[in-house]
Amino acid sequence: MKTRAILSGAILVAAITPLFAQATPCVQGMEMSQTTQDMPMHPGMQGQDMKSGQGMRGMQMADHAPCASQTAQGTGVVEAIDTAKGTITIKHQAIASIHWPAMTMTFRANPSRLLKNVKVGEKVNFTLHPAGTDSTVTAITPAE
Repeated sequence: MKTRAILSGAILVAAITPLFAQATPCVQGMEMSQTTQDMPMHPGMQGQDMKSGQGMRGMQMADHAPCASQTAQGTGVVEAIDTAKGTITIKHQAIASIHWPAMTMTFRANPSRLLKNVKVGEKVNFTLHPAGTDSTVTAITPAE
């Protein structure tokens, strides 16, 4: 019976060890002498009483990562159009709703016929589905 308990314990330790090895960089850099009060906290957790048993209730959730169905509105100037690839390059202003700074970016146009309605150098308003470098423009109109 004692051997079975030791063997079960060894199997459990072997199973969970890889999980500890994948700790976040924040935890990996923490000195063992640090206390929980010294641990770096996510900005949304600042000032939270972690001993209250509240879990994540009341935590300020950041919506930096767009959800799959999210769209955003932007304004910018068309820098290039590639009808063969179905892409448009826009130098756009900051898009606050998805926390993007002003930048020049190439987007896929879906549907590609949107590219027929605009020309290089034109100021445009556009709707996009944000997905990082795979973001797609889904509507575009000349700005007034």
